[in-house]
Amino acid sequence: MKYILSLLLILLIFTAFIMSGKQEDYPLSRGEQLVNSILAKTAKLIKEKYNLRPCGTGAAMPGGPIQKLALCFDTKSPHTKEQLRELLIKSAHELLNAVTENNEIQQYLKECPFTLNNIQIIIYNSDKTGREVYDPGISTTEISLGILTYQTVDAANTFKYKQEFKETYEEALKAISKP
Repeated sequence: MKYILSLLLILLIFTAFIMSGKQEDYPLSRGEQLVNSILAKTAKLIKEKYNLRPCGTGAAMPGGPIQKLALCFDTKSPHTKEQLRELLIKSAHELLNAVTENNEIQQYLKECPFTLNNIQIIIYNSDKTGREVYDPGISTTEISLGILTYQTVDAANTFKYKQEFKETYEEALKAISKP
């Protein structure tokens, strides 16, 4: 009986491996291809220009039209709120420019023109060892829907944010332009 159960278990595992290998790939639409290309090129550009490590991409395109594009990055050393603000704005503009300069993608956008409201950039602030930065330092920051958000994490409870600060894109621009 034990022999039969073992044989049955091996057969089930073997069948699962065979079935998982037979999943058919579906061809990407032209819109998906353009999104992938733009996100990859922009992530590489931001990596080289601003010394950030790309760690994720995303797109909101339910039903086909592109509604939002997103890129995520890790820092290689801790940054201040001021430095993160500037990186968010510059990175968002890099992605926005990549979309606006690509004539072919325009037909796949839900809204034309694509604006900062359609862009999301997330930066995970890390120390030199790659670990999370704790309060009072900024742990995570993002620009989404034209709002910059900065969040801190308490070292005693890393599963929730301790503080959160928000500012509009316009407020952030004013803060950057101050001497």
